[in-house]
Amino acid sequence: MIVSERVNELVSVYNENRLAHAFLLETNDIDLCFKDVLEFIKVINCPNKFKDNCEECNICHLIESLSLPNLIVIEPSGQYIKKEQVLDLRNRFSTKPVYTKYNCYVIKEADKLNASSANAILKFLEEPEEGIVGFFITNNVENVLSTIRSRCQIINCYYGDVVSHYDDEVLDYVKIFLNSIYKNSDDLLYNKVEMVPLYKERKEWEIFFFNMFYYTMDVFHKNRNDVVTMYEKFDTYKFVSCLSLIETVIKMIRSNVNIDLILDKFVIEMRKFYE
Repeated sequence: MIVSERVNELVSVYNENRLAHAFLLETNDIDLCFKDVLEFIKVINCPNKFKDNCEECNICHLIESLSLPNLIVIEPSGQYIKKEQVLDLRNRFSTKPVYTKYNCYVIKEADKLNASSANAILKFLEEPEEGIVGFFITNNVENVLSTIRSRCQIINCYYGDVVSHYDDEVLDYVKIFLNSIYKNSDDLLYNKVEMVPLYKERKEWEIFFFNMFYYTMDVFHKNRNDVVTMYEKFDTYKFVSCLSLIETVIKMIRSNVNIDLILDKFVIEMRKFYE
């Protein structure tokens, strides 16, 4: 079973024949993210139209045990991922897939690609061949070379005991907050007086912004009727930028940045979408 909602969304993308050739997955748990990626690789390669706990499909068993010839997993050898590991990947995937629909490669800790190994992988990314899908997993996307980041679809996969669905009470506060800061010259004062005292624990703030993320995503996909005024004015670019901002805020919360500063940064950045 795929745990991450963001990876689950790729299943729909695949079913609509819109699958990208390379994905960069930023996560707080590389091992859990890797398991989700393996489950997704089963989805796109299983001859039995993969379902959870597939017990009759040899392809799924081979993927699970990392024994499928059409699946290559690379992780750091010592301190870095070496150029030779990438060249071996390129040589093995120089032919069309035989056993499955796709040749798939997974690079764990992609931020450990050094200059030479990163340059070696760029051929896959710059001249993508049909039937090859790559997954770069990292917990430090800022350290992944920009040439790789720019050629991948970036997905954020967070794990833990944070919500993966809505908390109705928290969602009400989210909508109140978004409505209260919209075109409000006293938005920073509102942060100090109303928002900062709202929660005492960082985990509560994390849940608050996760609810905001899911709500924003739903509005973007036109799955909600309770749209706050601010979002009624958003185009695709603003929605994508807003989602990226919320993800940044969640990272700041997890990095123990002061909540007052986080809220003020959020408001200041949100102003750019409606000023």
